[in-house]
Amino acid sequence: MDLKAQAQGFMARKAEQLSDELAKKYGVPIAEVAEVVNSFLDDTYGPAIAQVQSIERMGSKMVLLFIGKKDCNICKRCEPILESFLSSHRDLQLVKLDYCQPSGLLYHMIHSQKNGMLPLIAFILDGAIRGIITGECLNTDAYERYYNDMLAECSQNIYAH
Repeated sequence: MDLKAQAQGFMARKAEQLSDELAKKYGVPIAEVAEVVNSFLDDTYGPAIAQVQSIERMGSKMVLLFIGKKDCNICKRCEPILESFLSSHRDLQLVKLDYCQPSGLLYHMIHSQKNGMLPLIAFILDGAIRGIITGECLNTDAYERYYNDMLAECSQNIYAH
């Protein structure tokens, strides 16, 4: 699942939903509220979109995205496990976001269910999400499997040309 396409799809769905709601509420054409809706979405989700672009610029680096919250017990439990995992995988670039910050809204672009749970941990390669975990803290063996799957995909891509 392509991260950029996921974010763009989310923004398009939100724009359509909000435009439709406002147009109905005020009895005006959708085109009349589109500029306001787009401005609102840019202000609200701009930092998350910037984060998507930042991850995309990392190119072929393998990225581990962690979106958590300071007062989330599961997030707190996950952090030392992920730190241990990352200490033996220096080729992984950690992108750590706080759900309560504007850039943390990336969570909703990736995980579109209304009842999502924290943390969100995603393994990303070449701008595409290769594995995602939400609402639970796994052991290092589980993270190792996601990592090895990404490595296997990298080696397969070498021979694709």
